[in-house]
Amino acid sequence: MHDQWRLTAFRAAHAQALELRPKARAVLEGLGGVPELAARYEAAGPAWTLFAGGRPLACGGVVRFWPGAGELWCWFAADVREHAVVVARHARRAMSALLEGHGFARLQAHVRADDEQAQLFVAFVGLRREGTCQGYGPDQATHHLYGRFWQWKA
Repeated sequence: MHDQWRLTAFRAAHAQALELRPKARAVLEGLGGVPELAARYEAAGPAWTLFAGGRPLACGGVVRFWPGAGELWCWFAADVREHAVVVARHARRAMSALLEGHGFARLQAHVRADDEQAQLFVAFVGLRREGTCQGYGPDQATHHLYGRFWQWKA
C-alpha cells in the first residue's frame, strides 16, 4: 500500500510519465500518440491524475461535446489492478464531481467489448451499457457504449 494517494488536476506531463500497458499505448499511438493526446485532453476539459506515492497511476477526465454532454476518457498504469479499489473509489468521486459541479447532464464512455475489467470499472463508477458500436476506434474493434444521464434541468 502506498503512503500517499493524491488526486490532482491533470497535466499532459502526467500521462507521459504514466507506465501504460503496451496494448493501450499501441492504441493511443494510432490516435496521434500520448504527448499529443495528453495536451489536447488537458485543454479540453476537467481532468485528474491519481498519484500513488510520487508516480501517476491513473489519468482521466472528460471532453465536452456541447453544454451538458461529454465523453469520458481514462488511462491506467500497467499495474493498476493491484490498486483497483482505490482507483475505482477516486473515479467514482470524480464522476460525481463532474455531474454535480461541472454542468454535465450526460457522460458517456466507449469500452472495448473484449475488456471485461474496463466494463466492470465503468459500471462501478455508475455508467450503464446502452449499446454496441461495431468497428469503433482506431483499431476498428467492437466497443460498448456506456452512459449516465443526470436530470439537472427542471
